[in-house]
Amino acid sequence: MTSATGEHIEFQLGAIMRQGIPSCIPETWEHFETLDDARKAVKHMYEDDRVLRAFIVADTVPAQFVEWVER
Repeated sequence: MTSATGEHIEFQLGAIMRQGIPSCIPETWEHFETLDDARKAVKHMYEDDRVLRAFIVADTVPAQFVEWVER
């Protein structure tokens, strides 16, 4: 994705956990080129029963919330 200023934007994932911390989920460390790639990775995150909810943020400074992704 490209911002209004022309810079390339990647996406990252976040999680609300039942137990543990989100950094123990490998997908939270990855950067995704497209929103569709991020959404696909969230589906894999939900295979872990500890993940209650997942969200996508734009990898910008400051980070910008994009969307919640439901199971």
